[in-house]
Amino acid sequence: MKRSVQAASIWMFLLLGACTKEPGYHVSDYQEIKFEDVPEEVKIPTKAWDLLEFKSAAADAHGPALGKNLIFSELTVYLVEKNPGVVEGEAIKIQLPRGGGTIDLSRFITDRRGTFYVGFDFPEFTDATGKKVLFLSKARKRRLGSEIFGAGCNQYFDITDEFFKKMKAEGLKVNSTQDRYLSVLGGSFLFAAEKGADVHLAQVRFTNSQQPQFFCEER
Repeated sequence: MKRSVQAASIWMFLLLGACTKEPGYHVSDYQEIKFEDVPEEVKIPTKAWDLLEFKSAAADAHGPALGKNLIFSELTVYLVEKNPGVVEGEAIKIQLPRGGGTIDLSRFITDRRGTFYVGFDFPEFTDATGKKVLFLSKARKRRLGSEIFGAGCNQYFDITDEFFKKMKAEGLKVNSTQDRYLSVLGGSFLFAAEKGADVHLAQVRFTNSQQPQFFCEER
């Protein structure tokens, strides 16, 4: 557990800055894009699945937990530039189908250096008794100057608390200089909302088809 907390702290450190009063991804106008493709299957470590299904260690100690009804739900992702020309279309709203999907960032992030914001909207969090957000890294570690970017292959982190702080503020703030954003976002964000016997799930996987060297090989 201690290692997981430390690793999550390192991952969040790679995001730029602290919470501010800048609008971030909360803007009035977006270019809307709707994905219709059925999402690809994402391989998730067993312990991460237990977190998403809200299984407790106490329940495991007293025998199998009662099964939850898993319901795949919709998810919306926002990409909004801070510096002009970084995001194609300035502000993008991507509506993913039930269960989520994969976003190839090469379609939306230009070669211009600068900062942009990433936001998420998972409607099932409304009125949920349990909320969980995990990040499953698929970005290789790499050194830029004195800093290490990328959380490493198949590492997962519970980022729930920090995630909600960021979403209430400006969102996740990342930078495209030397493709830093790929080392921070590369992987899958996993969402789970518990409502009684139901658990609503969605995920979004960030890739870049033009920069495969930054990502872990799929097995």
